Amino acid sequence: MQIDAIIAAATQIADDAGLDEVTLRAVGSAVGVSAMAVHRATGGIDALRHRLIAAVVDEAISQVHWPQSDWRATVEVFAYGLRDLLMRHPLVLEAHRKASLDTPRADDVAHRVVAALASAGLSPEQAAYGYAAVHDFVTGHVAIRLGRGDHEVLTGDSERLAASVFVNFHDPDARFDFGLRLLLDGLFASARRNTDVAQ
Repeated sequence: MQIDAIIAAATQIADDAGLDEVTLRAVGSAVGVSAMAVHRATGGIDALRHRLIAAVVDEAISQVHWPQSDWRATVEVFAYGLRDLLMRHPLVLEAHRKASLDTPRADDVAHRVVAALASAGLSPEQAAYGYAAVHDFVTGHVAIRLGRGDHEVLTGDSERLAASVFVNFHDPDARFDFGLRLLLDGLFASARRNTDVAQ
């Protein structure tokens, strides 16, 4: 049995219906084999779910083209790449709510972003928390978009619509761009303060 076919079927089920719907029976039915055959091929449901998450994350990371020397561009590539991955595969966000992404490539990305922030002049602590701030901003943004939909405000009742501060400004991409820019500007300002103190 092709393990790639099992992972692909499990990923499709998770994206369509949620990670909890990835069962041995459901995956077996999707690929035309028994639940026991899926169990034997994957080592069980927990191993299968972990494997599909790792496969999705590692595939996305393998397609990233990292800048060589620009710390800000590195952080932007990370932020936009994570946003696109989570929007395309909500199962990753669902799994990430329960535990950190336990894949070597995800760890490599985190260290790359922290190193980029450190190269801008942030202390090791600031660089780690800076990475966390960008990461948390992205996951929070995606969680809201997936939970409410992009047009949540615009489709509400007229009284709610009139009261919303977003009635004239409800572009989720512009919202993301602006928020990320604020974060990066703040990180740059922190790095500048470190430089000024050191001089």
